[in-house]
Amino acid sequence: MTSGLFTLKPNDTVADALSLMHEKHVRNIPVVDDSGAFIGLFGLRRLSHLLLPKAASALGPHSISELHFLPDEILQMGDRWEEIAKQPVENFLEKKKKLLFCTPETAFPELLSLLDESKDSSLPVIVVEGKSKKLVGMVSNWDVLEGLIMGRLISDEANDEPGEKKD
Repeated sequence: MTSGLFTLKPNDTVADALSLMHEKHVRNIPVVDDSGAFIGLFGLRRLSHLLLPKAASALGPHSISELHFLPDEILQMGDRWEEIAKQPVENFLEKKKKLLFCTPETAFPELLSLLDESKDSSLPVIVVEGKSKKLVGMVSNWDVLEGLIMGRLISDEANDEPGEKKD
């Protein structure tokens, strides 16, 4: 889990979000209110969807390969960027109601299942405090892979006999 988080506020612009994603080399950024309550997630997947031709949205998610017949100049995508860049990210969030998340207590098999089911490559880690959901971290496919590798290395070291020569 990544806990040294950087977040966006609901009124930050889409341009601010893209700049932060580029600077931090991340695909998703959580959005929180002033009290730190989790509101939603803004990511490159959502941004890509916003920049696609409007007809592509009507085609559905499995029809991206069919876009070759849609005439769309790079200038038109630039125009769409100009339309959305100054708007607040809150207008384009993956909202809590349909966004998957986990808690610090989520069991590893369930975490793997949630990541597999998620449309994004990371999940917010949430702690419920009353009616508020407080963001405490993010967990990604990469974090899981690192955990598996580190767990395997630690397990292998624990099984070594003292004084045994390793190859």
